Amino acid sequence: MDKLLRGIQPHTIDLCIFDLIPSFANVPYYFYYGNDANDSDFMPAEQLRDGHAKVVVDPDNLNIPEFLESQSSVHFRDLRAAKFSWDALPSGVATVGAITTADAAGIIKLANVHIVRLQDNSGIIVFINMSHYLVDGVGLFGFVNRWAEVCRWKRRGSAANDLPACHYIFERSSLLDKMPEDRKALNDPTLELITTTGPLVRWLAWVSPKTRGMLLSKAFSFMSVVGHTFHFSTSRLASLRASVQGYLPSDVRLSDNDILTALLSMVIAQSQAECKRDSASASYLSSLASYLFPSMYAPDSSFVTQIVIDTRPRLNGQSAPAYAGNAILTHCLVNSMESLTSGITEQALAPIAKSVRQLVNGVDSQIIGQYVDTLHKDLLRFMCPATYAFTKTTMLVSNQSRFPIYQADFGDGIPTWVSSVRALFPNFSSIKPAPPSTGGYVVYISMTEQNMAKLLQNRFWMSTNDMLY
Repeated sequence: MDKLLRGIQPHTIDLCIFDLIPSFANVPYYFYYGNDANDSDFMPAEQLRDGHAKVVVDPDNLNIPEFLESQSSVHFRDLRAAKFSWDALPSGVATVGAITTADAAGIIKLANVHIVRLQDNSGIIVFINMSHYLVDGVGLFGFVNRWAEVCRWKRRGSAANDLPACHYIFERSSLLDKMPEDRKALNDPTLELITTTGPLVRWLAWVSPKTRGMLLSKAFSFMSVVGHTFHFSTSRLASLRASVQGYLPSDVRLSDNDILTALLSMVIAQSQAECKRDSASASYLSSLASYLFPSMYAPDSSFVTQIVIDTRPRLNGQSAPAYAGNAILTHCLVNSMESLTSGITEQALAPIAKSVRQLVNGVDSQIIGQYVDTLHKDLLRFMCPATYAFTKTTMLVSNQSRFPIYQADFGDGIPTWVSSVRALFPNFSSIKPAPPSTGGYVVYISMTEQNMAKLLQNRFWMSTNDMLY
């Protein structure tokens, strides 16, 4: 510890509005590494321990990342046979959940690492989490891949001084200074997302981060949120995209993201609408609840798809991989509930996918500047997006397919599989790359049990992919 303290260069990072919006959330991942070569020196613990970075937020009050190591009686082949289902995981691998909360000592750790060595040295699981206070997904995988690079370097016996430099930018001003002078108006649903305040929003924004984390964690624990993971093969998705494309003009070209986001919008809207109908007619108590909380039970005329946008490539001069802080915003797309719930077909998907393409293409630096200005007018608005789902039928889509998820080679090869934790937030979905040996995309969905049951009954959805677990 003394050596670490002597090496610290005191530095203060002023967080910005991009950090406040997701500050209640964690960014947790499991990385699975198989020792297929039966190497006795497979990913040695000492080098993993020595190579990991130290996160310091206050030189007089060190926030040392949690770093745990443990042994498991579970063999890697059993995890592989279960397709890396969460049910096959050893207990206690994830040391934190989806919400940023304080630990037993009352400290919010900004990073958590748990190395689990599997039976007979058959592989390891690396659980890594960083708080969204500090980074978004780009920053998290930048940290993981740099850690892996350091370990590879040490495994080769190379001198530490010869390690290639890796430059990350944490100064929030480097992002905010890229805002242009001109502005464009936000669309109505996005404006509503970040300006709809009320007593709950203001109170959650006012309380301390520890209290807010505790309250949100308790609230989500009562919602019975479950997750499932689906694989979209390259060939199956290409066939679906070609079919949908046939219903659009030739000058409209759809991406995989457009198709997947449109499909997610339709299937999640349908599952939510069916659950609302069932709840409203189930019993006298449900009827009373629908009267007292109409937004949660009454049929909606519209559905809001919240699309996470990485601002880095849209801000002039901002190198995409260099800025490691939070740089995401949420832009909203509204479709009529009727258009989403009348039945999923390739023809029905076409206008939805086209709208996704237009929305994503339309987010530029002037929109981003207006987004920031709107939030700065009332900083308590940073909690608006977190409470939005309680008043709207909605979902959030985060496309992480360009993240370098399968590049973390600590010296014994890239991970066999990478996944989120079992349950994140209600009505959340993410699109990730599948392992290079498999190709395609892995789609993760987190919903209430009732909504998920409806989704799994949707024949069109289930015909487009393979449910992994």
